[in-house]
Formats: sequence, C-alpha cells, structure tokens
Amino acid sequence: MSMLSQRQRWALLGGALALTLLLAVWPDGGEEGSSRAVVGVEPRSHAGAKPQDQAPVLLAMSIDTLPRGAGAEGEDKEVKNIFARQTWFVPPPPPKPAPPAPPPLPFSYLGKVIDGNQVTVFVTQGDRNLALKTGDVVDGVYRVDNIAPPTMTFTFLPLSMQQSLEIGGAN
Repeated sequence: MSMLSQRQRWALLGGALALTLLLAVWPDGGEEGSSRAVVGVEPRSHAGAKPQDQAPVLLAMSIDTLPRGAGAEGEDKEVKNIFARQTWFVPPPPPKPAPPAPPPLPFSYLGKVIDGNQVTVFVTQGDRNLALKTGDVVDGVYRVDNIAPPTMTFTFLPLSMQQSLEIGGAN
C-alpha cells in the first residue's frame, strides 16, 4: 500500500521535471556569472515510510563554489587544455651561419715594374700610394703572398684568407 496515489506520483514527477527544466534554463536564479548544477539525489525520509516509498529530492549547488585545480598547498594550478592541437612535426635546425668573409680589397692598381725576377706593383689605398713586393705586410692586415702577372695574391691576416687583385699581364 502506497502513501501516494497514482495521480500524486505523476504530479510529483511533473513538478520535478518542471523544476529541472527551470534550473537548466535559469541556472543561477537570475544572478549573472553564476552557474548551478544538479549534484545528487537524496531520498526524503518520512517517519514510518519504507525506502521504496520515499520521494527523491534533487540538490543543486553553484559550480562557482567548487574548487578549481587547488594544489596540495591550496595554490591554483595552471589549467591544461586537453584538446590543444598537437603535432609530431619537428622543425629543422636553423642554418649554420655563413663563414666570415674578408672585406673587399682596399687597393686600386696603378702600375708595375718588372726588374728581372723582381716585380714591384704600385697601388693606392685611399689617399696613400704604395709600392709592394712579395712578402710585404700592409698595416698588419694584408700580406703580399705572390705577384704573378696577371694577378697579385694577398692574405687577409685576421681570417687567414686569400684575395686576388688583377694587375694585367707582363709587358
């Protein structure tokens, strides 16, 4: 024998459904920025009622009151996006820098004198006129390595790199 008639059960079920829909549509009771969720069902106890005759009561609580990522010390932890885009692409390493290059030769060819096996080449460097022979060092930066017309070979000493200057053929 039941305490509630069939009609009362349907009315209670309809009321619970209406309350649920109301909470789904208007979850915070009119307050903006607050969210509520149904968190459980608790049976209502009546004195002398059997457990199967007890009507359920829906409990609602604000989602804003739930702890969010609190650590062991109560500190907030960064929220990890579990749906973040992931890729296995590994970018290639950056290209190696180009090796250093010596600056352009600061010399302009003026002329040469050939005396037997000895060749003297006349060049200008800015406003200076120079007479260079094999083995000469200019300002501790350029060394004359070889004079063999039609080229003269210098070594840029800071980088130990060779450079050539056109001096024309032997006359």
